[in-house]
Amino acid sequence: MIGLQIRDFKEDDRHALRDIYLLSRRDTFTWFDTSEYALTDFDKDTEDEQILVADYGGAVIGFISCWLPDNFIHHLFVHPAYVKQGAGKLLLNAAIAMLNKPVTLKCLIRNENAIAFYRSQGWQIEEKGDGKPGEYFLMSYR
Repeated sequence: MIGLQIRDFKEDDRHALRDIYLLSRRDTFTWFDTSEYALTDFDKDTEDEQILVADYGGAVIGFISCWLPDNFIHHLFVHPAYVKQGAGKLLLNAAIAMLNKPVTLKCLIRNENAIAFYRSQGWQIEEKGDGKPGEYFLMSYR
């Protein structure tokens, strides 16, 4: 996507990122009851995290948030209208460049599209776990 850039979060991005987070989770997590998801979930779910934004010609189309102390990627979401157009890969690469290796993340086992994406980018499944949202793979990038 020509004109796509990855940049640091600005407070002006918050409204668009709230929308993307809510819409993307509802679109992706079809096996959950998402009726109680709210716009303000973005605020609490990314608190104290480093956030990078995908900006396409001035429009915010995605984000990645990282917990720096653990070199952990917590969230990667791209607006459904822009999925599979390169924004996720650019966000992921920018986060990896910012963090110390190994970088880790958790991906819900039922999120098969995300698992395939991470594996295509060189991520390895390290272990299987079970948490509040369900079974997940702990994945790493070395």
